[in-house]
Amino acid sequence: MQLIIAIYLIAVAAFAFRRGGEPERWVASTLVASVVVDQFYHLSFRAAQFVTVDPVHVAIDATMLVCLMWVALRANRGWPLWACSAQIIAMTGHIAKIFELRDVYRGYWAMTQVPLVLQLAFLAIGTWAHVSRYRHIGPYHSWRLN
Repeated sequence: MQLIIAIYLIAVAAFAFRRGGEPERWVASTLVASVVVDQFYHLSFRAAQFVTVDPVHVAIDATMLVCLMWVALRANRGWPLWACSAQIIAMTGHIAKIFELRDVYRGYWAMTQVPLVLQLAFLAIGTWAHVSRYRHIGPYHSWRLN
C-alpha cells in the first residue's frame, strides 16, 4: 500500500511542479516534505503504530495544517481549501484519539492517513484546473491581490 501511495505522490507532485502555478508547487512541496519526514522518522526511530498518539505525527500534521492554511487563505484558487480541510480531519483524528478509551485503531488510522490521498487528489484536480484555465484565459495571478 505504501508503494502505491509513494507512486501516486511522485506522479501528482511531478505534475504540479511541471504544470502547476506557485500554489500547486507549495502544496506539492508540503505533501512531499511531510511524507519524507514521516518516512525518515519511522525508518530511524520507530515503526508506525496507531495504538497511541505519536507526538511527532502531531507535529508533522500541525506543520502541514499551517502551511496548507497559508496557501488556502492566499491562493487565487478554491481547491487549496479542500486540501486544508482534509488536513483538519487529520488533526481532528489526533484529538479524537487522545479522548478515546480503546479499540479504535482503524478509525484513528483512517482519520490520519486517508487525508493524504484526498489531498493528492485535490492537488491533481487543482493543477489540472490551473492548466485548463491558463489555456483559456492566459496568465493570471496565482495569489489574491490585497
